[in-house]
Amino acid sequence: MKPTGGFAIACVVCLALLGMSSAEAGTVYWAGTVSTDWTNSSNWSGSVPPSAGDTVILNQGSPYTPVVSTTGNPTTGQIYLGISGGLNIFPGGALSMTDFITGNWGNSGGTIVTGGQMTMSGYLNLGAGGYDGKIAISNGIVESAALSINASGGAGMNISGNGTYITGISQLNNVNYWVANNIIKANNGADGWSIKIDTTTDPSKVMLTAVPEPATLALAAIGAAAVALRRLRKR
Repeated sequence: MKPTGGFAIACVVCLALLGMSSAEAGTVYWAGTVSTDWTNSSNWSGSVPPSAGDTVILNQGSPYTPVVSTTGNPTTGQIYLGISGGLNIFPGGALSMTDFITGNWGNSGGTIVTGGQMTMSGYLNLGAGGYDGKIAISNGIVESAALSINASGGAGMNISGNGTYITGISQLNNVNYWVANNIIKANNGADGWSIKIDTTTDPSKVMLTAVPEPATLALAAIGAAAVALRRLRKR
């Protein structure tokens, strides 16, 4: 039986839309030849910056590593850190993607979040191929629906300052394991600091922050009291 005219037209329209969709989503590559500015098209191979849904490959910049310091950037598909490739999220910056993947083909450079927000609707996947690919969160918020860390090549997470990492509550058992095995660290594993695992602020999520241990707080209080006493004696 032949399709009716209306059905045939609908098929043509659907195929055209599919073609447009596949044409719109591509793969873009960081070159970093001009500056660190994520939004500067000249920093991208072929002067083609990321569009919504694109796969993004952050290779080692020549010589610049990308910095995201603005909001309103397109939500991309997967972002991969290539060999020695890095990414910096600065205060005021916001970047969203489906997945963020490090250490897939070789040792990645660092992902450094000193402010702003980095959001994944899917995975934060550190050390995916068994290579290094760390993330350091010293301020701002990093949030992903799920988390995977393959630490065999050195990948891991460090939280310090006012940095916060958030993931889904389904990841709690894995998070507990990574924290217990020092794969997720507070202040680079410095004595007197630990990772706080918060599941009460939002019961649907796991929130991680770096906090001083009680002994550290006590020592700080003793130190402050000693300083105050010395000042009183000088009067």
